[in-house]
Amino acid sequence: MLLTWPTPRTIARAVEHVAIGARRAGRAAAAVDVASLIPCAVADTAAAARDAMRPAVGLYAGFFPRYARLLSEAGFADAVSLIKEAFDRGGREAAAKVVPDELIDAVALAGTPDTCRDRLTAYRRAGLALPIVSPRASGPDAKKVAMAAIRACAP
Repeated sequence: MLLTWPTPRTIARAVEHVAIGARRAGRAAAAVDVASLIPCAVADTAAAARDAMRPAVGLYAGFFPRYARLLSEAGFADAVSLIKEAFDRGGREAAAKVVPDELIDAVALAGTPDTCRDRLTAYRRAGLALPIVSPRASGPDAKKVAMAAIRACAP
């Protein structure tokens, strides 16, 4: 099973559903891995990492109905509504400005290397068998930033 933009609670719920489905199919739940793309931004401070993540969250929540629904169902309906309104009025930049820290913290690895590793551990404890770290990086140092995210999340 492949998830995207998950919270640890979303992962735990998916693991439960996979186990139910596996039992019904006569299979072992362990035969089905739960994997997820996890957006990641690593910086010297949590604030800088969140700022790097805001444009991606703003785009996904503001433009794509499927992701807006997914993030709303994860407990962020009010935030998604504000992001969508901002996106409709002013595009990606406007949407990014209203993405709350709490939403980023719930669905992404954003922070210092230690913070990101701790969050990755929380995802694994929730039942995520295969985290697929997806660095969010842009600008002239994008490659350097992406590689720092990958290194920060390596076991």
